[in-house]
Amino acid sequence: MVILSVDEIKKLDEACKKLLEEENIRHVGVINQLGNLIAGGFRKNQPSLLSDDKVRMVYMQMQLDYQMRQDLNDVLGPIDYIASRRKNQLIITVPIGKNLVLISAEPNSDDKKIIKRAEELFDDIKITSI
Repeated sequence: MVILSVDEIKKLDEACKKLLEEENIRHVGVINQLGNLIAGGFRKNQPSLLSDDKVRMVYMQMQLDYQMRQDLNDVLGPIDYIASRRKNQLIITVPIGKNLVLISAEPNSDDKKIIKRAEELFDDIKITSI
């Protein structure tokens, strides 16, 4: 498991806050390999559609889904992002090292625009901890 420095976590948190400024985004967080939130969170004054327990379950589920999909990396290439659009929510995961940026937005949001902005913000963050 990758252990991040305080400075790296601060950089991730700042990128999460910047992405949260985009219209229709409800949540931006970075989850580690164990499915724990290490940076970011929900937009102020906009509660989750899920209970706290369900949110933690989603974090773990997204990390597990990502890890399972990596089994095909040698044939299909690495994952750039995973997006699912539901009736009430758009959910996007973008890998950053061994961690995932988890984004939730309103279902009518432009997923390509969100992904592009996330890549701009997070690609410049270098994770050097071991």
